[in-house]
Amino acid sequence: MSVTAATAPSAPAGPRRPNRRRTRRHRVLLGVVALLSLGVVGYAAVVYFGFDPSTSQVGLREEVPWHYPVLMAHITTAAVALAVGPLQFSRRIRAHRRVHRWIGRTYLFAGVLPSALVGVPAALLSTGGPVAAAGLLVGDVAWGVTAVVAYRAARQRRYRDHARWMTRNFALTFAAVTFRIWLPLLILAQLPILGTVHRGDFDALFAAAYAITCWLAFLPNLFAVMTFQRRSRRSTAALGRAAAAA
Repeated sequence: MSVTAATAPSAPAGPRRPNRRRTRRHRVLLGVVALLSLGVVGYAAVVYFGFDPSTSQVGLREEVPWHYPVLMAHITTAAVALAVGPLQFSRRIRAHRRVHRWIGRTYLFAGVLPSALVGVPAALLSTGGPVAAAGLLVGDVAWGVTAVVAYRAARQRRYRDHARWMTRNFALTFAAVTFRIWLPLLILAQLPILGTVHRGDFDALFAAAYAITCWLAFLPNLFAVMTFQRRSRRSTAALGRAAAAA
């Protein structure tokens, strides 16, 4: 990374290997994230995009006729965000600023922001109970707020802040994937206590797993991303101090 390493003819090739390894890890991670994201989009297309309330796997309030349209609007726009989101982190695409800008606009204005907006009433109408509704509501509000902060940073040309906030935002978008990982794990974890704690009532077991998952779907994602960003900033600052002292 230093000027000396780049200009000295006797500099060994070794120092460049970590960069290649990081690039390789980045590509692998991005590929896994994109594959999982598209898998959930495909699942949503099969289950929900027939626009038939009878096939919905989410509890609907029959006394609220607009519950299903709001829920479908939330799911459809969230699918757009999930499908487009990983493209923002491709370094090749980011090299083409105009393409990256339009992908970002699609992600925000056709995906995240409308989905978060309609997600608020969808969360309040949740039939999963108050704990689940609170988790869904907090997740949607955080999703919308991080999107607005990221967009404002880009408009103000604070691109490093923009990148940080967009990464945090996609961590919340990725909750659609991690939700489907946590839920079966929590169901399986409770099976040994089905007879004692839940008195053999599987519906009660599922309700407990669902309520907890509504929080676990996004909180660990956000915590992991923010922890990584904090460590990365410290590492960059330490390298800067070392370079200044050299």
